[in-house]
Amino acid sequence: MKGVTIIIPCYKAGNYILDLYKSVAIQPIECPWEIIIVDDCSDDKETYAALNTIENNDNVIVKRLAKHRGTQFCRNTAIKLAKYDYILPLDADDCLNTNVDFDKFGTYMDNGVNILSKNQKVAFVHGLSMMFDKFNGFTISAYPVTVDLILQKHHAQTHIIYRKKDAIMAGAYDINIKKWQDWSFAVALLNARYIKGLKNEIAYLNVPYHLYRVHGKVPRLSNQPVDEKEMTFLTIKKNRKIFQDFYGIKNLDKLADLVISHKPNRLVDLLYVANSDVQRAIKMAEQRHYDLCTDLCLESIP
Repeated sequence: MKGVTIIIPCYKAGNYILDLYKSVAIQPIECPWEIIIVDDCSDDKETYAALNTIENNDNVIVKRLAKHRGTQFCRNTAIKLAKYDYILPLDADDCLNTNVDFDKFGTYMDNGVNILSKNQKVAFVHGLSMMFDKFNGFTISAYPVTVDLILQKHHAQTHIIYRKKDAIMAGAYDINIKKWQDWSFAVALLNARYIKGLKNEIAYLNVPYHLYRVHGKVPRLSNQPVDEKEMTFLTIKKNRKIFQDFYGIKNLDKLADLVISHKPNRLVDLLYVANSDVQRAIKMAEQRHYDLCTDLCLESIP
């Protein structure tokens, strides 16, 4: 069915999940939509109360798990329950931007559905992400990505919009990937389509539709100590066809090292931003207090 299902894994998100729901509900979405929240066995009163409040609204399904299973399992559970053809994943502590000129740009959901329904060559849609709370400004990945860049470990966002059938064809989210999950899933989408002989393009919306919360209350996966080589190797092993053809190398261990070596540092990211919008890059550098002596390797802001 043509429409969008917004899938949200939730674990001890407290009132953040309520903020997210409100930011979605206020959007002037024209296409049919629903929200599926999969609660990963939260045991705190604040999250329980917030979910009870949200569950009373139309277009909302709250699925409560009996035991803690992890973010990837929650997303896969929501995908299975989704009744619409297109999926938008969001994290429980983030929001959608309500300050967009919707009359001019439309909503993220409507644009994503329209692009994917009209152009079968597009694998997924992504846009800009703005940080809020403890830090304000664009994330360092504020530029359009291509398939080639994804295969060189450039950032893939959580909030890409994709087809449900493509996610199922790709095996959905891999529960063995403990970090860099969004990148790994984007690779899986691209690889599954590539094997089927489908074209792979990535559509970009130059609008800050997504808000990424910078805080210290809820642990971010990005802060967890996980071995990057292991996660990269597992991703390549599962999606070897697209990597082997792109790099012209069969050995998976060598591929993992090569992919990691291509991962952009903050300076390279900033140069890609400048290539897309030089004024945005200048503003980002000013907000982050970058200068010629700044060690970007120590930068902690996403």
